[in-house]
Amino acid sequence: MAVRFEAVGVTDIGRQRKHNEDHVLLRPELDLFVVADGMGGHNAGDVASKLATASLRNFYEATVEGPVPEGALSEGYTDLSPDARRLAAAIRKANRDVFEISSTYRQHHGMGSTVVAAYLVRSRAMMHVGHVGDSRCYRFRYGELVQLTHDHSLVNDALALKPDLTPEELARLPKNIITRALGMREDVKVDIRSEEVIEGDIFLLCSDGLSGMIDEEEMARVLGGIYAIEGADLREACESLVSLANEAGGNDNITAVLIRIEARESDGEPDPNTDVSPAPGRADDGAPEVSAAQVRMNTDEIEAVAAEERGELVVCPTCEAEVVSNNDFCTECGASLPSDA
Repeated sequence: MAVRFEAVGVTDIGRQRKHNEDHVLLRPELDLFVVADGMGGHNAGDVASKLATASLRNFYEATVEGPVPEGALSEGYTDLSPDARRLAAAIRKANRDVFEISSTYRQHHGMGSTVVAAYLVRSRAMMHVGHVGDSRCYRFRYGELVQLTHDHSLVNDALALKPDLTPEELARLPKNIITRALGMREDVKVDIRSEEVIEGDIFLLCSDGLSGMIDEEEMARVLGGIYAIEGADLREACESLVSLANEAGGNDNITAVLIRIEARESDGEPDPNTDVSPAPGRADDGAPEVSAAQVRMNTDEIEAVAAEERGELVVCPTCEAEVVSNNDFCTECGASLPSDA
């Protein structure tokens, strides 16, 4: 069963932060949706999240017509489907890109980003979800909200090692410590989950600025208000979630992406509605609108400066674009680069 979908996204600075380090990517033509939550001093978190989303976009653009490049994945992902392996490889590539910039520039040292990405394979009616860190993915179906991701946090890791920890012992653990993120080390383990989608499913991708401020009951109430209702406004629901997080204190940047699945019988191309913008009434608070063109420009500048300082820019023999030499393929046209580049 092929499916069509609608997707919207909202990102907001919140009420406590001076700038927005969350970034969101909606690329319906690639069936790819991403939320990244950056961390690091001196705006480095903003750099990390921009770089992560742009790297994911570049990977999907470069490999859209072919298989995942050889060597992009280790043995731990061989049991995944080809579509799930593509998502895992893309996130691992984003990790290497963030780690490289973090290792190169002193002002970006230690920067990192969480990420949650959803890749919809419309022809198979499958949603593949990959994540690193504590940004989350939920699915709302038949009145039930289910968290599809597992936070990579100190609290969850402690529970995995010792499930019988008492509430008092858990209360003594820091709540905001994540144990896995893009850029922390050269390699990263990506958690992948694949779910069959059905008509009416609503997927929510969000940063912890949302999930940390409102509980699942509130999320379910908002999503239940639009579930299976013809003409229900998906963007309004997305904005409502962000507003609720702000009303609860807005302690962090807040980002939400909603993807609604609609069944169809034809095999034509979908025409989804997509939108990414700050929440209404917050346009002058320092949270700029995020566009694909802006992400491309900012990230390309970062990559080019780093590579130029090290003398590691090479020219792709196929499209003649300047690319970083340690890529296995050109991020502009997807062609393989010479091994000695």
